Amino acid sequence: MADKYIHGHSAAVLAAHSRRTAQRDAAYLIPHIKPHFDILDIGCGPGTISADLATLVPQGRVTCVEITESALNAARSTFTSRSLGNGDFVVGDVTSRLPFEDDSFDVVHLHMVIMHLPCDATVALKEVRRVLKPGGVVGCKEMIMSTTRWFQVDKRLDMWEKAITGTILETGGSPDMGMGLKSAALEAGFEQQKVQSTASSWCFSDEEAVQFFGDSCAERFREGSQLREKTIGGGHATPEEVDDFVKACHEWKEKKGSWFGVMNGELLAWK
Repeated sequence: MADKYIHGHSAAVLAAHSRRTAQRDAAYLIPHIKPHFDILDIGCGPGTISADLATLVPQGRVTCVEITESALNAARSTFTSRSLGNGDFVVGDVTSRLPFEDDSFDVVHLHMVIMHLPCDATVALKEVRRVLKPGGVVGCKEMIMSTTRWFQVDKRLDMWEKAITGTILETGGSPDMGMGLKSAALEAGFEQQKVQSTASSWCFSDEEAVQFFGDSCAERFREGSQLREKTIGGGHATPEEVDDFVKACHEWKEKKGSWFGVMNGELLAWK
């Protein structure tokens, strides 16, 4: 599973993920968290959301899970830099069996994880349900990749959706998983009346955000990057198309009025 995450864990990817906060990216979940809760954060990445959640549970703990020990190092560093002592760091795989007993957590959180998994989403959500305490809630946010939009319009930028969609499908994932979360939760055994499905969006429109996103997208497709190799190797774009995309990103970020947006699906489901 370690090589299934198409973006890898490069500095550019970690920098992008480090901008994520619980207050923005898990706002749909926060009202359901109490100070004594134990939270499991699957696919925690650099741990910025995890650390924010840890501040909300001073009497509880946040357990951060990643697929490899090395991937957990960034999360450890985040907790250390914020002087947070209520974090645990565990290697685990939600597509098989997590190293936790049944009914262990009050909350399980997943952010942009299920869409990358090489299995049916129901498999992961069944495992999530197993480790939830009775009455516990899972909060999950996943992208709807087909809703990606760029402005200013530039056909060279279309490679982003084409490459991400193609590489996710190639590894067995679901690029539009955000639309299927409710259905997957019901199939995993959550009851209809205990499932809520909503949507939100990511938008990069102010000058700083546009500059960052343009640079980040270009950097992910630089020479030697994992995503570039997967895109070209999988036949999702030619080297020339990738180079054109990188150039277009740098031009896009300098244009007045540039804007990027994409919809995300959100799930709350109680056991």
